[in-house]
Amino acid sequence: MRRLQLPALLACATSAVLLMGCETPVGQGSPPPAEPERSLSVEIGGPSRVDAAGNITWEGYAFGGSGTYQYQWGVTHQASQQPGATSTGRRLSFTVAATDGDYQLNLKVTSGSQARTQSLDVRNCIGGCPAAP
Repeated sequence: MRRLQLPALLACATSAVLLMGCETPVGQGSPPPAEPERSLSVEIGGPSRVDAAGNITWEGYAFGGSGTYQYQWGVTHQASQQPGATSTGRRLSFTVAATDGDYQLNLKVTSGSQARTQSLDVRNCIGGCPAAP
């Protein structure tokens, strides 16, 4: 067995530190801090004017929050203020007829401890709409 002199041993230890760096061994130290939850924002994609009867689809888009989203849609027929279709998915689809009048879509998205709502007024122009002034 070969014995190393103390200066040689110190040189080896210094070289090892330089090559390996100074890291905390696995399983020791405190865990990294949790990332703060980003501000949640919500948008509705889809038509704001319907010109032909049929099945129409809108989609909810959420950004920020915890990354896990729960969607809750509500629809109001503006002419009668009667609730219409509801959905808990990212998409909302229903059939629009000429006699339905206009709609208001309301989307509530929850993510982590945050909730945001977004509304979209949908003009029903199947029977025609007056020209804008």
